[in-house]
Amino acid sequence: MSQMMLTIGLPIALAWMMFCVGLTLSITDFKRVLQYPTKVAAGLAAQLIGLPVIAYALVIVLDLPSVVAVGLWILALAPGGASSNAICHLAGGDSALSITMTAISSLIIPFSLPLLLPLMLPDVAATLPVKTAILQLVAVTLVPTLLGMAFNRYVRAAWSETFTQFAGRSALWALFFTVAITLAANTKVFYQMFSVASVAVMLLCLLGMGLGALVARGFGRDPTLTKTFSIEVGIQNAGTAIFVAVVQLNQPELALTPLLYGILMNIPVVILISRYRRRLSHAA
Repeated sequence: MSQMMLTIGLPIALAWMMFCVGLTLSITDFKRVLQYPTKVAAGLAAQLIGLPVIAYALVIVLDLPSVVAVGLWILALAPGGASSNAICHLAGGDSALSITMTAISSLIIPFSLPLLLPLMLPDVAATLPVKTAILQLVAVTLVPTLLGMAFNRYVRAAWSETFTQFAGRSALWALFFTVAITLAANTKVFYQMFSVASVAVMLLCLLGMGLGALVARGFGRDPTLTKTFSIEVGIQNAGTAIFVAVVQLNQPELALTPLLYGILMNIPVVILISRYRRRLSHAA
């Protein structure tokens, strides 16, 4: 039963989350790249290149067990989606820049992830050909995102705004759902590997945030930009990583690391949001 929930429920939950991402996007978000191309390029480079380098270094330095190492690598190849946009908004970041980076990365992930995965898992091509992996990721990430954008652009019914608000809230519940059913299917591995995996994911998150802040410093001392890059680089899409591990690779134990990440990333997130809210209250 739990395996059926994983193989059927996870793709549906991920597709719904990406549809919700699409509801927040428009063609304008892609055109916005032309307004500040250097910032977008720097942020995406930190996301798509810098974070995998950090993950690889953590695997070597911490001498991680293979199941944790591969899970961390998959996680590092899946930049944040709707969750990073929501967190950026709540923490007082640049929502427009955050959404633009999400729009671009959503187009890149279905192709970059299958191509880079063999660097840590050399035998993956034998069980999951790159073409198959790309098509599956396109089906559950890119297509739902484009459908969400189409809905946002063309549906103007009286109920559409209410539906969009409901979808935005339900996206977080969909993430909780993926975490819950993956945890239910991997409780033994979860308890065995908890300590080393939790250290690895927290370091990935914090070092990713630090990298984002460092890249932002190259554009001056703009606290809003620093916060935006920190969130976009440090916050990953646990739902996509869990989907790759469980559905595409058929190795639920590899979902341990992104599963823990989905839980523990909330610690720095809550701190960021709380600090911002405290400053707002003092300013008022």
